[in-house]
Amino acid sequence: MKPAVLKILSFIFLLVTAVACSKNNDTPPVAAPKSKTIIITQSAWKIQSVGVDANKDGVVETDITMLVQACKLDNRYTFKTDGTGSMDEASAKCSDTDPQTQPYTWTFKNTETILSGTFSFSNGDATIVSMNETSLVVAYDDAATGSHLLATLKH
Repeated sequence: MKPAVLKILSFIFLLVTAVACSKNNDTPPVAAPKSKTIIITQSAWKIQSVGVDANKDGVVETDITMLVQACKLDNRYTFKTDGTGSMDEASAKCSDTDPQTQPYTWTFKNTETILSGTFSFSNGDATIVSMNETSLVVAYDDAATGSHLLATLKH
């Protein structure tokens, strides 16, 4: 009887070991979404388009990107985690006397729904319409024209 019990125990031991060592086929855990601070500071942004949102519904009625000077469309905006940033004129400067880079300050307001700062595309407060890894859409009132604008920035 002893050899039979030993064989059964050995088989059970091997079975338990095999099950314990099998690969887990569960899907990997979903990574937590990145914070807006991480997204905005991960790399420089460049204006892709600007449009008029006359009724302030978050939809561009008139694309005015072609009215923005080319020397402003290639500018790169870098946001740093300490609330500072810089605008780089890139290759097309509007004036030869303009500095290559200009510093600015920025902050989030109202539980990260308002982007506030002294950057040149929207001095003051801009409502964040949408933001993800590659795109930032902000809405703001342009004091010079009195228009409500939507600006889309990309990495």
